[in-house]
Amino acid sequence: MNVAILNTNLAPGGKAATLAEVVAGLLGQGEHEATVYSLAEWDLPACDGITCYKHEKTIALTAELAKADALVLVSPVYNYDLNAAAKNLIELTGYSWKGKAIGLVCTAGAEKSYLSPLGFMNSLATDYRCLVSPRYVYVSRADFNPDNSLPVDGDIHRRLAFLAKELPILAEAAARIAAMER
Repeated sequence: MNVAILNTNLAPGGKAATLAEVVAGLLGQGEHEATVYSLAEWDLPACDGITCYKHEKTIALTAELAKADALVLVSPVYNYDLNAAAKNLIELTGYSWKGKAIGLVCTAGAEKSYLSPLGFMNSLATDYRCLVSPRYVYVSRADFNPDNSLPVDGDIHRRLAFLAKELPILAEAAARIAAMER
């Protein structure tokens, strides 16, 4: 299975990058191909509803995501919602997400924004008929070691490992559902 992992943090490195690499490693242990795409390296245009879809970076990333069987979105939470780059990404490449299995990993400063991904999940399920795992992984600053690594024996690592095992099952189900619609 081919999984695209999308780090929507626009600053290089950081906690979101750590989480994306951990998820990629866990998927690799399950013999799945995982590619991490960091939006900090893509310089995508802002969605204007017209010219943005003709931008070479939009076209290239949309083509890459279309090849994936499943996607994992890793996003920081700002002001009780996923960051603006995550929303812009969906606006630019959303049709390549259609009918796919989606995993979601969020990082935030504290636990109080725990429900913030729900609106985003609803949009993916409704607009693009994605099969979104309800077991998203929410990670707060307190879950990281001082060097921004994750404890390998911690609850967050266990939940990320579960997501890496669940996603192929969801991707297979999403493919079956898509075949029924044809």
